[in-house]
Amino acid sequence: MACNMLDSSLYRNSFSTPVMREIFDDKAIMQNILDIEAALAATQGEMGLIPKEAADEICRKAKAELLDFARVEAGVNKVGHSLVPILKEFQTVCDGNLGEYVHMGATTQDIIDTAFMLAMKRGIEVIYKDMLETETLLCDTAEKYRDTIMPGRSHTQQALPITFGYKVAVWASEHRRNIERLEECMKRCFVGEMAGAVGTMAGFGPDGLEVSRRTIEKLGLGVPDVAWHTSRDRIAEICTTLTIIAYSYGKMGAVLANMQMTELSEVAEGFVKGSVGSSTMPHKRNPNTLESLQMLARLIKGNTEAAIESMFCAHERDGALWKIEWKAANEVVILAGSSAMRAKKVFANLTVNAKKMRQDLDILRGLMQSEGIMLELGKKVGKQTAHSIVYQVCMDTFEQGADFGDMLLKNETVAECMTEEEIRKILDPEGYTGLSGEIVDQVVRNVREAHKKYENA
Repeated sequence: MACNMLDSSLYRNSFSTPVMREIFDDKAIMQNILDIEAALAATQGEMGLIPKEAADEICRKAKAELLDFARVEAGVNKVGHSLVPILKEFQTVCDGNLGEYVHMGATTQDIIDTAFMLAMKRGIEVIYKDMLETETLLCDTAEKYRDTIMPGRSHTQQALPITFGYKVAVWASEHRRNIERLEECMKRCFVGEMAGAVGTMAGFGPDGLEVSRRTIEKLGLGVPDVAWHTSRDRIAEICTTLTIIAYSYGKMGAVLANMQMTELSEVAEGFVKGSVGSSTMPHKRNPNTLESLQMLARLIKGNTEAAIESMFCAHERDGALWKIEWKAANEVVILAGSSAMRAKKVFANLTVNAKKMRQDLDILRGLMQSEGIMLELGKKVGKQTAHSIVYQVCMDTFEQGADFGDMLLKNETVAECMTEEEIRKILDPEGYTGLSGEIVDQVVRNVREAHKKYENA
């Protein structure tokens, strides 16, 4: 039985994905550890620092399935150390006493940091791929609904007409920046560590820098210029970047869930036949995925806040704060993987009710066009005077539940300065979406241009 929602067979798919669970599974982390020990032994064998036959045997036996997990777990519980029981178990599967050469000159944190970094790198590569696919879906959606008119809203109230394509274009532009943020993070943060007890590489001898470089390069990670045992900024950056990404998705989920409200019904997340919205109300079609995006963002932020505490690591080693990352930072990646997957699902299956969007423009009976009326009247009487006149007409219209056009014509100043035809033309929301379409074109063009490099990669 699981005691964590990430592993619960009942609820895990609300918080994680099979791919992420596999990447961070005990066996996968154990294999990372063995891969690191094998890379170190191979390097030391090549450099004549340990016998070649020992390096070959260590590399040959560096397979997680050869280790007895139950014995390792018992060892960790007994000695209270995260790595020594693994090393002892690994040593026993190496023939000819050659396991004695495992872990020569390295320290536990070298191995654990690098093992988790390998997992985080693989997890973020999955997130990155999902984000690239979502980017295409966002552009497709913005283009498809380039001219689909709907109410623009400010402070929860109808403001001016926009198009749904414009709304999505805003998200597409933000999403592009998030991809670029993640790319920069990936360039900077995916580094290994092989520096010894306090980072001086003393245990590797005079060729320590070479041992470190060659070992880390074998693992496909970047080589740092100094040990990062207590420099946790890279982990903090990874977590913070994923939090920004998750909050962007959460914001999109919140807006779309609001638009799916029964009273609006302007959009709906894709419905799968057989899905149940309520145990007591059979009619319900809840925005479950959209709500999940909001929930995941908040959980990711909470874990990031915990992980950043490790930046206070003291001196050259500090287990009290470092070990917070083992849970918090890994969960950030796992949860962010679920967020990225769900966002892709939303935009692949989003239903848009263009008819309802258009109907909602008429709720205020013309009041949404108050700006256009004010600006046109301002050409005759001045902007500030026009604002005062139109404001009073708007308030009267609200209070009387009247038609804005009729109320405007009853105002002497408006009637003197504008014809009914001019008023009715401005009150048509179809003609007042500004440059929505052109902005969509510009954003989509820019995003697709930036996206081309992946298509040719």
